[in-house]
Amino acid sequence: MQNHTARAGRRPKKSKPNYDVPGLRIGLQILENLSAHPRGRVLTEIADDLKFPVSSAYRIVMALEELGLVSRDPETKQIRMTRKLLLIGQRAITETNLVEHALDIMRELRDVVVDTVLIGVREGAEVVVLDEAIGSRMFCFVSKLGYRVPAYSSAPGKAMLAFLPEKEREAVIAATKFVRFNERTITTKDELRRELAAVVEKGYAFDNAEQFEGVYCIGAPVFDRAAYPVAAVWTTGLMMDLERKRIPEVGAAVRAHADRISARMGFGNGTKHLEVNARTTNGRP
Repeated sequence: MQNHTARAGRRPKKSKPNYDVPGLRIGLQILENLSAHPRGRVLTEIADDLKFPVSSAYRIVMALEELGLVSRDPETKQIRMTRKLLLIGQRAITETNLVEHALDIMRELRDVVVDTVLIGVREGAEVVVLDEAIGSRMFCFVSKLGYRVPAYSSAPGKAMLAFLPEKEREAVIAATKFVRFNERTITTKDELRRELAAVVEKGYAFDNAEQFEGVYCIGAPVFDRAAYPVAAVWTTGLMMDLERKRIPEVGAAVRAHADRISARMGFGNGTKHLEVNARTTNGRP
């Protein structure tokens, strides 16, 4: 009787909720498989390795390609992982460190240029503001953290795009939706390509009030240890306060301070800024 009462008083064990999503599981397994084959695999090889029907593997691979996680060579049909997961992981790890490494240098740059200095990263065809050192003028530019601007019409965006590996740069350009904000806005792919080539030559980018009337930006890229442009630093202010003849001088100051942040991010080891220029110009990542 006592045993029966004890058993009757027990609460049944709760079964673990079933959150299994077969498509997601298969997708992750495909990515793991590809990670072991950096030169790529054809669809039938992936299906054989994972014991999946080719039709199922095909649907998942198409979804991964649409998300930008894998790419397919149109001639060889080889499927490879892109750098997207790597960049997502790097961003999660380094964004906080990026700001920590940058803030004191940004304040030093602010003291040199007087106007506000900002740092941001690229997400697709946009730039996201991470932090800023507010300028010391009576009237100065202040941005909301997290604010987004198009890459094609902003100095930080052009600074990062110019130094991307060629294929990635072209993919961003292809995905860009050009909007004309005023008569100075870049509105075509070829015009943007010419502008980016000029950025590579100078080492800094200039936003000639291309989106916001009366507001300029001058920016330069920040590189990580793999010579990838993970961020940009830029100064921004009122066009009325900018002497045109000083643009190269300000651009050189922004680039020099951005290079110091790059060194803290692991970029360098004797690598010169011009070596990155040459590698980007030749289309090699």
